[in-house]
Amino acid sequence: MADLALPQTLTLSEDFASALGEPVATLDEVVQQALNSAAHRERWKYTKADRFLAQTSASAKPPQISNENQIGVSWQRQPIAQPMSGLDLQQAPEAFARLCFAGEAMRLDITAPVTEPITLVHSENTLPVMIYVSANASLSLIEIIEGHEEMQQSVWIDIGPNAQVLHSRNALNDTPASWQYLNVRLQDAARYRLNNHALGCGIRRQDLHIIMDGQGAEAKLVSAGMVDNKAALDQQITMEHRQPKGHSEQTIHNIVANGGKCTFNGRIHIHEGASGTDAQLSNKNLGMGDNATINTKPELEIYTDDVSCSHGATVGTLSKEALFYLTSRGIDQTAAQALLSQGFLRQCIDGPLAATALEAMIGPQNTSDEH
Repeated sequence: MADLALPQTLTLSEDFASALGEPVATLDEVVQQALNSAAHRERWKYTKADRFLAQTSASAKPPQISNENQIGVSWQRQPIAQPMSGLDLQQAPEAFARLCFAGEAMRLDITAPVTEPITLVHSENTLPVMIYVSANASLSLIEIIEGHEEMQQSVWIDIGPNAQVLHSRNALNDTPASWQYLNVRLQDAARYRLNNHALGCGIRRQDLHIIMDGQGAEAKLVSAGMVDNKAALDQQITMEHRQPKGHSEQTIHNIVANGGKCTFNGRIHIHEGASGTDAQLSNKNLGMGDNATINTKPELEIYTDDVSCSHGATVGTLSKEALFYLTSRGIDQTAAQALLSQGFLRQCIDGPLAATALEAMIGPQNTSDEH
């Protein structure tokens, strides 16, 4: 692989660079080294990074927002004066580059329990979104990716002590290239849940970095994906436990069919001193039709004792016994396959966007079930 390079020189304030701990004069070199590190190259092993890097400096606009006029909610556009807490250049150099090239971000402050969900709609390249949830506050966040041009989004969420965020995201649009970066930091006893639904496209890349930075934090990720007709989906997830007694759970189901390509890399990183951690990861994939390609790699990186961890990944096909059972009772082969596929995905489709996601992945549903 040739050296990965940004499209132009990074620029940012001296105060920002000072807070990051890097002199302005060497910032480009630091980011370049991170881009070309062995770990980062491994994360881009199955997807060419150059196309996405070339777009990091593209112009961007604020996402559309609704229900922002509530008590305890503030939404404004502002220059980026300092890095988000927990930022790791080695983990996300391209996301950091997006911050630098944008020079400003949309900031959402949640200072109280919010009664109505706040919705963000991205229909093109959007400015980085930084969300700060104060102690004891709560937020239901709905995020929708739409539009048909190449696009990039980055969202940073900092969840204060005893605060809660319920996050529902649909990325179901057909576009040549789509990249979403999500960074979530949880402080003491904070709770976070993400319901993620994604369709493959020309190439869809989703990077998630969840940082358990407070004692007793809890995070749950549930994701369903459908990759069909030579589309591609690449998901890179890091669950990082930095403090004791954290609990995380990841359940990811993907169906890949008819020349589709799906890549999943799920890494659980437990730092020294993060005793009492409970971290679970399950990735299940169904291959259907002809020439489906599935790459899956769960990882554990543990530097302390007294933890409970498990990770697993499976790649398979629809059960022949289940298909026979349905067809022997008068259900035709195509309908039987659809029913089993629907059941497989339904296990990971939930939240306020569930109905839309299920219809996009499986087709119109003759059911009154609500999720």
